[in-house]
Amino acid sequence: MTTTTQKTPRFYLAMLASKAAIGALNLTHHRGGQVPGVVAEKIDPDFLSHIDRPERVVFVSGTNGKTTTTNLLSDLLVDNGYGLVTNRAGGNICTGIESTLIKNASVSGAQRESYAVMELDEVSFRPVLPRLDPELLVVTNLYTDTFTRSADPDYVFGIMSRYISADTRLVLNADDLISCRMAPQNHNKVFFSIAGLPDDTPDPQGIVCDLTACPECGGRLEYDYCHLRHLGRARCTSCGLTNPEAQYVMTSVDREAHTFTVEERLVGGCPRNTYRFGTYTVANLYNLFAATVAAREMGLSPEQIARSLDGRVNITAERYMERKVGKSRVVTIASKGENGTATSVAFDTIRKEPGTKAVVLMLSDAHMAEKSTEVEFTGWLYQADYEYLLDPQVRQIVVVGETATDQVLRMSLAGIDSAIVTHADSVPEAIAAVDYASVDTTFIAFCVSNVDVARGAADMLSKRIEEASHEL
Repeated sequence: MTTTTQKTPRFYLAMLASKAAIGALNLTHHRGGQVPGVVAEKIDPDFLSHIDRPERVVFVSGTNGKTTTTNLLSDLLVDNGYGLVTNRAGGNICTGIESTLIKNASVSGAQRESYAVMELDEVSFRPVLPRLDPELLVVTNLYTDTFTRSADPDYVFGIMSRYISADTRLVLNADDLISCRMAPQNHNKVFFSIAGLPDDTPDPQGIVCDLTACPECGGRLEYDYCHLRHLGRARCTSCGLTNPEAQYVMTSVDREAHTFTVEERLVGGCPRNTYRFGTYTVANLYNLFAATVAAREMGLSPEQIARSLDGRVNITAERYMERKVGKSRVVTIASKGENGTATSVAFDTIRKEPGTKAVVLMLSDAHMAEKSTEVEFTGWLYQADYEYLLDPQVRQIVVVGETATDQVLRMSLAGIDSAIVTHADSVPEAIAAVDYASVDTTFIAFCVSNVDVARGAADMLSKRIEEASHEL
C-alpha cells in the first residue's frame, strides 16, 4: 500500500523524464544514484511532496555507521519476507531519496513496495523531513564530520533536532550524550545502550573529543566508562545531566562465541535474547545493535532476528572483508573519508588485531574518487589518531593517493619511524611494495568512496601471493 498525494502536471512530466533517465543510465551501465532525483527536481521543484510514499518509511542517520545500519536493517527485513525499497546503491541526500522512490514507483507515482528503509544525511533533514515524515528514525551517533560541510556536531544537531516530527518514533543511542538529547518536542522515543565492556576506558578516547563539557550547561563531565570515543556513561557535576535510561540494553558480549545478549526493558520480566555477530569491533556492535532494535520496533520477533543473524545477515563485505591466501591474511577495512573519528576507529581496530601487520593506506577521497582537480581539507588528518599505528606489531605502512605526502608528515609527527613508511605513486606500486611475507596480516584501509579500488588492490595482492607460492 502507498500513501497518495496530490499530483500536478509538472509532477507527471517529472516522473516521465526521471524514468527516461533511469533507462538511459541502465543502457550505459552507469549507477547515477541521484540523477533521477536531480531530473525530477528540475521539472518539479516540490517533487518530494507530490510523489506517493510507501506505507511505512524508516530513516537511518548519524555521523558514522548509518550506511552499515541501513543495510543491516534492510537485510533483516528482506530475509524475513518483507518487500522494501532502499537506497543502498543511491544517495542519502534529497535527490537520492527521490531517486529511490522513483525507482520504486509506477509512472503514476504509486509505490510498488509498502516499506522503505533509507539512509538519510544529517544535513538533509531540512529539505526531506517536512515533506516525507518517517514512521521510525534511527540515529546512530554524532561526531565531528567533514570540515567543509558538517564539521560541528552542535550545528548538525540543531538541524536534525528542529525538523523531527513529534509523531516519529525515535531510536536513539543512550550512550551518546549529544544525539540522545535530540528533538525535545518528541516524546515518542526508545533508547539503546551497551553495558560495561572489558576494553572500556575511563575517559573519552582519542586526541579529539566531541564532548569535552556538559552539552546543557557547560559543566564538567565525570565518566564511568567509554566504549568508543565519547560514547559511554557520564554525568555532569553541575546540572546532573546523565544518560537516559535505555529500553534495550546489551548486557553482555561473548567474543569467543560471537554472540551478544540484549535485555528488553519495555515489557514485564525484562526478557533477554541472544544474537550472533560476525567480526568483533565496538563500532560493529553498535551498528548491529541499532539495526536489531529498529527491527524489533518494526515488529520482527527476537526469533526471526536471531535466525537471520545466524549466518544469512551480517556486516557487508564492502566495509570489512577478510581473506586467507596461503599463509597470509589480507583484510580490507573501510574508513569514512575526511572523518577523523572513522579513520581512528579503523586504526584502532587494526592495532588490536593479533599478529604482525603491514598497512596500506588509501584514504584520499579526491584522487581515488577520480576527482583529482578537487582538494581535500587536510586538517582532518590531525584529528585522526595516527598514533594508533605507532605499534611494534605494525611493521610496514604503505601510503598512496593525492594526500599521501600530507599523511607521511602526519605519521612523522605521530612518532612513526620513517623507515617503515613507503610513499607509493599508484595502487599497483603500493601493492608491489607490500612485504606480505614478513607479516601475519596485510590491512588495506580505504575511504568508503574507494571500495572498488580497495577490492582491486586486495585482488592484486592475493594474486601476487598466489603466484609467489607457485614459484616455490
